[in-house]
Amino acid sequence: MALVKLLVDKTPNLRAASRKIRVYILRECSNENRNHYDIAIAGGGMVGTTLACTLGKNFKLSNKRILLLESGKKKPWTLPEKYNNRVVSINPGTHKLLNDINAWRHINNNRFATVKRLQVWDAVSDSSITFGDETSSENVSYIVENDLLLAAANEELKDTGNVDILYGAKVKDYHLPEYHEKNVQISTEDGRKYSCDLLFVIEITQV
Repeated sequence: MALVKLLVDKTPNLRAASRKIRVYILRECSNENRNHYDIAIAGGGMVGTTLACTLGKNFKLSNKRILLLESGKKKPWTLPEKYNNRVVSINPGTHKLLNDINAWRHINNNRFATVKRLQVWDAVSDSSITFGDETSSENVSYIVENDLLLAAANEELKDTGNVDILYGAKVKDYHLPEYHEKNVQISTEDGRKYSCDLLFVIEITQV
């Protein structure tokens, strides 16, 4: 595997090739344990899926194998006519991140709301703080339905060739190594075992 990585990095034509070609070459030539991943993410909600998409689209990580563990089953999703009351308010930084991974276009083509001015009051006094200005062209935040944001991230995740999604994978236990040369060990409730170099725990119920 190390020789394959060196070949890809040192060969101009391969280095200039698309990320999908690089991933295909590295995957097909790898003889490593298929249950070992460079990065594992426990929790496939909005945060976990967006993180997996962000890492998977990072060209510098295109030769890394990434595993996304989702405890729920894979479900088809279509935009409902009525708005869902489960929404999230995202700041401009998160909006930029979703733009960078091309996920915002799916939200922009459907529906969202912008917040120009935000005022917060203290619970025990008349003190308050105000963010933004109604006349400003800049937004304080964006209101997006949870399911729509998740669907947008999942749609872009399809274009990443180095991310594997495991649905119905409830983490039963994990073991952190005592020494840096050891791997993180992950066990699921259905008996499957995986290992990784780096573990992100997004949902605490997953461990």
